[in-house]
Amino acid sequence: MPRYADYLLIGGGLASASAAEALRDGGATGAILILSDENVLPYNRPPLSKQMLRGTLAREKLFLLDERACREKGVEVLLGSPLVSIDPRRHVAVTADGGEIRYGQALIATGTSAVRARAPGADLAGVHHLRTLADAEAIRQAAVHARRAVVLGASFLGLEVAATLTQMGIAVTVLDQEAVLFGALKAPQVSDAILDHVREHGVTTLLGDGVAAFRGDGHVASVLTRSGTELPCDLVVVAIGVVPNAAFLEGSGIAVEDGVVVDQFLRTGQPDVFAAGDVASIIDPISGSRRRTEHWDSAVKQGRLAAKNMLGAHLAYDEVSYFYCRVFDFGFEFLGNPDGSETLIERGSLRERSYALIYLKDDMAKALFAIGRPAIETKAIEALIRYRVNLHGTVDKLSDPAFPLEQIPNQTALILQGGGAIGAFECGVVKALEELQIYPDVVAGVSIGAFNGAIIAGNPRHAGAALEAFWRELAVNTPDLPNWGPGQAIENAFSAWYCFMFGAPRFFRPRWFNPICSLDQVPLAWTSFYDPSPAKEIIARYVDFPALKKSPVRLLISAVDVETAELRVFDSYSDDITPDHILASGSLPPAFPWTTIAGRHYWDGGIFSNSPLEQVVERCGVAGKRVIIVDLFASARPLPGNLMDVLARRDEIVYAERVNKDVRSRELIRDFQRLIEEMLGHMGPDAVALIKQWPRYIQLMGSLRPLAVTRIVRGGIAGEPPSRDYDFSLAAVEGNMREGFERTMAAFEKAKGMREPGAFA
Repeated sequence: MPRYADYLLIGGGLASASAAEALRDGGATGAILILSDENVLPYNRPPLSKQMLRGTLAREKLFLLDERACREKGVEVLLGSPLVSIDPRRHVAVTADGGEIRYGQALIATGTSAVRARAPGADLAGVHHLRTLADAEAIRQAAVHARRAVVLGASFLGLEVAATLTQMGIAVTVLDQEAVLFGALKAPQVSDAILDHVREHGVTTLLGDGVAAFRGDGHVASVLTRSGTELPCDLVVVAIGVVPNAAFLEGSGIAVEDGVVVDQFLRTGQPDVFAAGDVASIIDPISGSRRRTEHWDSAVKQGRLAAKNMLGAHLAYDEVSYFYCRVFDFGFEFLGNPDGSETLIERGSLRERSYALIYLKDDMAKALFAIGRPAIETKAIEALIRYRVNLHGTVDKLSDPAFPLEQIPNQTALILQGGGAIGAFECGVVKALEELQIYPDVVAGVSIGAFNGAIIAGNPRHAGAALEAFWRELAVNTPDLPNWGPGQAIENAFSAWYCFMFGAPRFFRPRWFNPICSLDQVPLAWTSFYDPSPAKEIIARYVDFPALKKSPVRLLISAVDVETAELRVFDSYSDDITPDHILASGSLPPAFPWTTIAGRHYWDGGIFSNSPLEQVVERCGVAGKRVIIVDLFASARPLPGNLMDVLARRDEIVYAERVNKDVRSRELIRDFQRLIEEMLGHMGPDAVALIKQWPRYIQLMGSLRPLAVTRIVRGGIAGEPPSRDYDFSLAAVEGNMREGFERTMAAFEKAKGMREPGAFA
């Protein structure tokens, strides 16, 4: 019988280990199986060229999942089991020993292999390549008796190996065919600084030349360059690049183009097969081009994201690529993609080892090279790159090291609740924001907020007029009551009753006026009271849905899967949003039926959460966010005075905005950050400077200020009934729009600091 795994993780590296942990953390209960072609458990590769090569790191410290962790997490690892083929149609993988493994979902995370030297003599003993733990151990053993070494390739890896071998007392020459060190940086001053640093520490460099042959009698004795120079040596380490491990995919139907081709969700073109890490060819969110990113940071993030998507999260990969290199005591980070950059801005001093080089195009940050800069600054620039922030008003300040980059707001997010007819309040809010020249970069809506949000994203910077036209078109002209003055409360109740009874013809129609022509049309067979099909027609007139992906306003809308009770978020940057998606978010039972999209059935997202702030944080992060929350249901009210007030208050409590502050978690994070800083206080300055350049330190310690939140709370109209969300009368719509405008202006009058020039532009 073939073996079965619910989750088959192909590859024994960091991406697979991260995915396994994320699967269990995400609630996966099925069998998780990791296939490794090596004979050791998943381990961390970055130390191979440094501590492991020097012999200063114990072997067991490398492992990401030891035997105990595998047992606790219920993860099985098959060692020495490379795949030779996979059949996605049958959901079957075949290992080198002929064993078959059936799977539910699979993740390809097979990484890369070192490019082999092809010059004559490349098979001589003493010529090594570094990619695996076994490679590192072989080089370390060879280095014990070596006096002179040649490192072929001035890559990040090549320079790290050269530095390590030099520290072991070996005379090292670095040979590279490129004439400029790290030419992709497009910064001669940086290339020269790194080159000078390497040479100052005793490394000989020979650039603009390549290897012609390796010479020796059974064991390498020298390297002959193309220019005719002979470099005596007894050890060679080749670091000229890598190739993705994807040969086993031939004939599988999985596309391979310098890596496994995946979409923004890390899915291959075959069902239930994902790819992550060095082997994955992703769409770079910065440049829009396809590329692979060979770094532990990308492997961790892609492995985790693939796992979440295997569990149904449907999250797009939009991380900034991150590289880190340490040569002797010189460590630096490189973020993003500099291709097409037009302007380079220097910040700090290269001489003092506190330096940043910011790459700009069209006044937007595209990449960053940094040495010794504060973690909070590096994290801030990463956010500016990731969220494509226009820095037009601050470009001239970027070179000033005293200018706090973390205070540049990188996005304005608008949170729109559901609330039926009282969603007209949100129209007034948007009109006021535009008068204040405040324009959202992200709008997250649920239910009627999804309708309003789609119009905002479809009409950037001019949404107020479109929203007002939309609301006036769907408003109902209710009959006037007799002029004997029944009172405002009675008039409001009558308007709501009228809309409940007769619907809003341009938005929804009652089913009880439809003729009964078959058994499935009798009331007992109904799944809703109203037919919302007119809603799709009206929203399509105000939103160019195919253009949403190119809109400067990112739209997030949420709905609940009726059968699984799971929240689904549709994202205009990754999903093809249609009127059906908007209607799904507003399909509140029992008024409206569920909406079916791609075979799944959805109800109103407000059932799960009526304030989609968490979805914004999950997809757009916290750093530098200005958040405006429109609360249609007041959180604080006096005790109800009658049954009608009780019903109204019940709805307010159910649907009121609740931001999960999670105070205890924030306290714990701050305590851990303080503990780390206290620990660093007991270390020497050189070690502290080195640790503060580690990517993990920057990611964890570079946390920025919390969300800046402005709440705009609807107070309500005097005498409104509990059924106010059904009152689509023109009078009620106009009243809600007016109140939204007035309360927004008042809210920002109290928070003038949020309206500083450029704060929201």
